[in-house]
Amino acid sequence: MRCKTDWLKACGGLLILAVASSCSSTAAGPTIDWQAYDPVVLDRAKQEGTPVILEFYADWCVPCKELQRFTFSDQRVIGLTEAFVRLRIDVSNYDSPESVALRQQFEVTGVPEIMFFDTQGMEVPDVRVLGFLSATDFLQRIKKARFAQSWVSD
Repeated sequence: MRCKTDWLKACGGLLILAVASSCSSTAAGPTIDWQAYDPVVLDRAKQEGTPVILEFYADWCVPCKELQRFTFSDQRVIGLTEAFVRLRIDVSNYDSPESVALRQQFEVTGVPEIMFFDTQGMEVPDVRVLGFLSATDFLQRIKKARFAQSWVSD
């Protein structure tokens, strides 16, 4: 009986390792080229009239890893995001004073959370992402954000 129990434990352990490694794997090929968040870069984008994508993520966040692996590695997504400054805020230390302040500043309720800012530095309404989106659904958000750009008057 002990041999059977040991065998089941070993199989269970291997299964957990397999699931964990599939969740933690990042995309094998190219992905969106993110810059670490810097308020100076955000301000510069506004001054230069460049739209921004801002992502809040954490290294312990499974949906964040899924976005990286399945959505941000899609060539169509990579192509459409190149017109934006792409900034990423790491809130892995979720309760640190810095993370709390940034989450409050941008009214972030969880991770992943992604927002789009227009050429005047204003958040584009109704395109904020909370949680995982497939590449096709994320492309729709990018297109809505780009469409909103065309209505901004200089």
